[in-house]
Order: sequence, then structure tokens, then C-alpha cells
Amino acid sequence: MTKKATYTPMMKHYLELKEQHEDAIIFYRLGDFYEMFFEDAKTASSELDLVLTGRNAGVEERVPMCGIPHHAAKGYIQRLIQKGYKVAIVEQLEDPALAKGLVKRDVIKIVTPGTIMDEVSDEKTTVYIASLHDFKFGLAVILCEMTTGELRAQLIDKHVMAIQKVLLGNNVREIVIQEKFDKKIVKMIEEMQTITVSYHNDNALKEEYRHLLNGIEDDRVETAFGVLTNYLDETQKRNMAHLNAVEMVYENDFLQMDFSTKQNLELTSSLRSNSRSQTLWSFLDKCRSSMGSRLLKKWIEYPLVDTAMINRRLNAVEYLNDNFITKDELREHLGFVYDMERLSARVAYGSANPRDILRLIKTLEHTPQIFELFHDCSAYEEFQSIDPCRELYDMIEGAIIDNPPLTLKDGGVFVEGYNEELDQVREIGKNGKNWILELENKERERTGVKSLKIGYNRVFGYYIEVTKTNLDSIKDEFGYVRKQTLTNAERFITQELKDKEDAIVHAQERSIRLEAELFNHLLNQIKVYLPKLHDLSHALATIDALYALAEISSENGYTRPQFHTGHSIHMKEARHPILDRMMKTTRYVSNDLEMGEDNDILMITGPNMGGKSTYMRQTVLLVIMAQIGCFVPAKKAEMPIFDQIFTRIGASDDIMSGQSTFMVEMIEANNALQNATANSLILFDEIGRGTSTYDGMALAQAMIEYIMRNIKAKTLFSTHYHELTEMAEKNAGIRNVHVDVHEEDDKVTFLYRVLDGKADKSYGINVARLAHLPSSVLERAKQILDNLELQPNMVKEVKPPLVIEKENPQHMQIINQVKQVDVNKMTPMEAMQFLYELKEKMS
Repeated sequence: MTKKATYTPMMKHYLELKEQHEDAIIFYRLGDFYEMFFEDAKTASSELDLVLTGRNAGVEERVPMCGIPHHAAKGYIQRLIQKGYKVAIVEQLEDPALAKGLVKRDVIKIVTPGTIMDEVSDEKTTVYIASLHDFKFGLAVILCEMTTGELRAQLIDKHVMAIQKVLLGNNVREIVIQEKFDKKIVKMIEEMQTITVSYHNDNALKEEYRHLLNGIEDDRVETAFGVLTNYLDETQKRNMAHLNAVEMVYENDFLQMDFSTKQNLELTSSLRSNSRSQTLWSFLDKCRSSMGSRLLKKWIEYPLVDTAMINRRLNAVEYLNDNFITKDELREHLGFVYDMERLSARVAYGSANPRDILRLIKTLEHTPQIFELFHDCSAYEEFQSIDPCRELYDMIEGAIIDNPPLTLKDGGVFVEGYNEELDQVREIGKNGKNWILELENKERERTGVKSLKIGYNRVFGYYIEVTKTNLDSIKDEFGYVRKQTLTNAERFITQELKDKEDAIVHAQERSIRLEAELFNHLLNQIKVYLPKLHDLSHALATIDALYALAEISSENGYTRPQFHTGHSIHMKEARHPILDRMMKTTRYVSNDLEMGEDNDILMITGPNMGGKSTYMRQTVLLVIMAQIGCFVPAKKAEMPIFDQIFTRIGASDDIMSGQSTFMVEMIEANNALQNATANSLILFDEIGRGTSTYDGMALAQAMIEYIMRNIKAKTLFSTHYHELTEMAEKNAGIRNVHVDVHEEDDKVTFLYRVLDGKADKSYGINVARLAHLPSSVLERAKQILDNLELQPNMVKEVKPPLVIEKENPQHMQIINQVKQVDVNKMTPMEAMQFLYELKEKMS
């Protein structure tokens, strides 16, 4: 690259800004375009399909350049952010017409993958930025959702599954860490590929953000919060006034599921595509507002374990379904509720536009009716004390026109009569425009040119345009002064037009400037009500989510689940919620699930495609639906409260790069064996199939024995190892069930009915026949099978060991933590804190 000294002043300034923001693509404002130069231009042209051109910049070689119109920037920024880039937006800080020399420009904002505000594409999507603080034996995590201002704090172990759970499970797109952060963890996070890693070393918490810690006295959380807020201040170039108080999250308050479990069950995202189709969330989402949808998603990802809180939601669902007329009226009013969370955040952030205010007004108009309809729901009687902000509604109602422009620059935002001075300025502008129309008609008569027109642009102001075919009609005595020549026309000005132009243009500029002042004043009035609007948003989102659960429950004739303090599960005529709804032509086959107090393991056998996996999935989906407070697709559902769910279903995506399916299977199985309790639910689908028959069978049997003797968690265990079914004969805690199949003339029909007892055969060849394998292959397979069945049993009974000791998961965690800690790098205070936490875990 040529020395900077030889570049033009503008290009020198660009290079200075680029040096300060090396990790961002610079959007440099020039007139009505954002321009990119050098490597930024090459990157942007490739990623955004833009034409790469060149610009003379004071050096011999043209500088690579590409650009986009400033009004279309949002879409382009969105695309770059989704690919993991950062964009630094450089704006003109003064009017080019008034500037002397180079127009002042500077970075007004850096948009990063975790700090998107106006650029968010899907109203129901939540994108988080997280700051991580490494405190030697664990991580303090602050999660922030910029568009709503939501803040959450967690303390987690330095373990791959815990990190994946909090980052991937919350759709974290960017993490902020200090330079000294553990490089092994950074490498592991980078391998996730969807997360941008940013560095910021300043962890000193500013006083203006201290109140957001909400009484949380933990230096580790404070340090992580300091890093985050300082990074946000640096990138957003403003005070983060829209942030809410930090909520401390304790995992034991919710039903715990690791990231792979949530993935395998397709709770909020589908394994088959990136869309939300065919997920539990999309199925249950009957919400009328996007903030209700987002809250429902959070409920699904974090089901409750407190019986009283679950029953509270169930009581509300029951109330709405018992009062269906009220529910229908509620539906109508909820349809007018806009995204108050993001509206309020934009007001505080300073990016709200006139249409946002109109949506706020519409929401506040329907809020009293919503609370009135929900008044008799005793489960949420505290909602009656929430201020519906009627005073704010009266203050701002009728201020904005029905269809306002998106930006203030276009003017015409406020209704006539809102402000006397604005009305007067508008009148001057209006009279001026009428004068222009009268002048146009007068000049047409004077010149005899019917196509003559008066136009306006920012460069020349007002002008008279005459087509070239009519130029002969323009005489010297008309006083026309030639201003611009076009291909088909000439543009003129007159002294009379010039004299009037100043008054008209001044009135238009004054009108727009006055409207901007009035709009800022309006935003400041709304800001006073932000705490009340936050409470109001939460209440409306909750009512909306409860309405959705009530709607899905009544629509499909679901039953209220019952909870008890024992360990038995009784589900009568249970159905898979999504498949039951999807199967329009044929009726979905319902099944019972019975597991008594002492029946911990349900051994499920039968052929592939027979419905084993579906039976297991429907069970766990019903548990999750019940514990979020939704009615369930069953005639009867009685169950305990589960504290954790572990699944090993299907070959999930290998997020831990480079590991075989069998390795992933063993890691997930180990996670269950190490952490499950007697109150957990385990789903193991064909464990051990990724290795040899003997190895797989031995592992499967050992796991079953371990669960049965040491954990006693309710476990659904499907297998093709029919030899394992013999374990039920010697263990009362194991019960065999199988999926029913009808066989006739080597043809099988799947009945999808789960019956007691073990399957008498696997039907593998029959299923292969359904897949239309070559008949010669099928015949040969049958000959081999018949020959094997004539031989003595290949697998002999494996007697259980005399003693199977359960490893204490807490002890294992403590051992792992001690191994990870470098005592030499710890201060005496950190060592004492570490010792104190170990003692707490052991108590």
C-alpha cells in the first residue's frame, strides 16, 4: 500500500478510522451512499454481491471501492452481521452545504453480531451477547438481549457441556472476554462457528450501571458485567439506558436439559432445517404478539420444577378455557398488542421512530380491556395492581398522524393542531407550494408551453423545466436564466422564483427541525414511564403466553396433568402432540405409559419404524408441556415433578468437532449417568449400536444395572438387543414392552401400539422388504438368519457383579475442578473462595 501521506484528505481520514477499528468493515458516508474501500470493499463486494469498482484517491492506482445507498443499509448490515462480521458506521456530523473544507465524519455506532437493534430480522428471534469472566474454577456469564434490554447472570462450571448449554442454548452470537481469558476455552467456543469472539479489557463497572446489579453482591458477576457494559458503551457510542436489572439465574429452579437434549427433542429449532417448523415451540405458539411468543419459547426452554408455580399457570389455562367467551374477547384485544419490550427499549436507546409511538398508543388503548377480561383469574391477581399507563396514553394519543413516515427527515409526523408554532410554519410552506403551483400555471399561459413544469432538487433549488422541442417559445423578455442542460430539456430560474424559494425552503427546513424537537420531547415524556412500561410488557406477554397454552389445550381436547410427590407415572391414551395434529387422514394411535413406584426402567423392543422412538419422544414432550403449565394430549396424566431430562436419541449433529457418533453417544450417556437423580427422566434409544454387538450389549446391560441400582431414575430404554429383555425376569424394577406388528406372508404391518412383554423377533428382513431391497439379497439374508437361529445362543447370560458402586457426581465435579485449577496463579483470596465453594458443594 502507498504511504498514507500521498492520499487525498478524505482517504487519509478513512484510513485513520480503519486503524482504530481493524476488526470491522467501515461504512463510510459520502452523500447518499455508504462507501467501502480497500480490503473492506473486496470483502463486502463478495459477501453482498456488489460490483467492485475503483476510486481516484491521490495515488497512481485506483483504490478498490464498492457502495450501497444509505436508505438500504439496514438489509446489507443484517446480511454481514449474520455472517459474523462487524460494521462500523461513519456518518457526516455536519451539513455538507455549511462545511468548510472536509466534512466532519466519525464512527457513530459499531454493529456487531450480538448488538443488533434495528437490524434484527425476525421479531420472535432472540439474539444474545454474553460476557464471560474466568475466575479460575468456573465462569461468570452475563447474557444480554439488546433489543429488549434483558440481562441475566449465571455461574457455570468450566466444562464443555455447561458452556455449550449456556451459549448455544441461548443463541449467543457474540462473546466479550478479556485478553487473559483461558485460550483452550476460546478455541472450543470458536469451533462452534456461530459465535464471534470480541475482546475488551476494561472491567471497572461504571456507577451509572451499578444499580442494574439489583442487589447481587458477587465480584465475579460484577467483573463480567463491567466488561459487557464497557464494551457496549464503546461500540454503541451512547449510554445503555434501555438495559433492565440483572436477573440471577439458578439452574436448580428449572427442569434442566443440556443443549443436545434440547436439540434432539426439537423444542425450539428443527434438526432438519433452520426454520422453526415442526418444533414444540411452533406447535404451541398461538400467541398474538411477538413478545408473547418469545416468553413462551423461554418457558419451553426452562420448564418449572415448583409445583405451586406450575399449578398457577395451569389454573390460568383452566380459567380461560372455562370462560371461552372471555378468551375469545381476549384474543381480539391481544391482536392489537405490539412488541412493547422492544418498543420501550428503542425509546430508551433513542432509536424509536414515529410508527413505534403509534404502536405504543394502540397497545395502551387496548391494555385496560385486557386486564379487565383477566380480572377474575385469581392465579394472577397481582396483575390488577399494574398501572395500565392511562396517563401516558392520554398524553400521547392523537399526536401522530395515522400513517406516519418511517423517519423524521421526511416531515409530516404530527397531526395538525398538536403545536401552534409547527402549524404556522407548515402554513407558510403550504402557501409557498400553492404559490409554486399558481406560478407554474401562470408561466404556462405566458409562454404557451403546456408541458412546462416547476421542479426542485437540493443542488439547484426550484427550477423551470422546458423540453427542447419547446425552447423556441422561451423569449428573452420572460427573464429566464439558463441553469442546467439535460438530454431532452433545459432548466431555468427567474428572479421571482429565486426570491420565493428562500421563504419556502426555510419553512420546510424549519418544519422538519421543529418536528424533530417535538418528537424528542415526546420520547423524553415516554421515558419517564419506562419502569411502568416494563412491568406492563411482562404482564401482557404472560397473559398472551397463557392464552396460547389455553388455545392449544382447548383446540385439541387436552387434559390437565396431575402432579404427586411419588415416583410413578400414569399416562392414559397419550399422544405425540405434533404428530397427532399433523396426521389429518389417519388417526394417531394413542398409547398408555405405566411405571409404578418401583418400576424404574421400561425396556422397549420392536422393529425400526415400529414407533419406539416416537413413544419415547411423546413421553418427554408431555412431561415438558406439563411442567411449563400446559394441558397435555392424554386422557389422564399423573406424574412426579422431574428435575432433569437426559436423552440419547438418534445421531445428533456432532457439535464437538471430530468425534464419532459412538463417542458422542458415550459422552451423552455419561452425562446422564453422572448427573441424573432419582427425580430425573432418562431416554436411551438403542445405546451401544455404534460399536460391535458384544461391546454394545455389554455396555447397555451395564448402564441398565447402574441406573437400576444407583440412580433409580425413570428410564425409557429402547433396544435391538433382545437378550437384554431377560433382565426383567430377575429384576422387578425392569418391565418389558414392545411395539406391536402384524406379520402375514413375510409382510409386516406396523400397528404402532405399545403392548406388555418383549418382542418375539426383530423383523429386520421384513422392514428391508418394505424398503424394496433386491429380492436376492433378502432371500440370502433369510438363509443366513435361519442358519444362525439353529445354532446355540451366541450370547451367554452375563451375571451382574456382586457390587456396583455409584460414583458421586459432586465428587467427580470437584475432582475435575481441582485438576483444572492452577494454584500457583491464584491469589490467597481466590484460593479461599475456591475452598469455600468446594466445601459448599460437599455439604
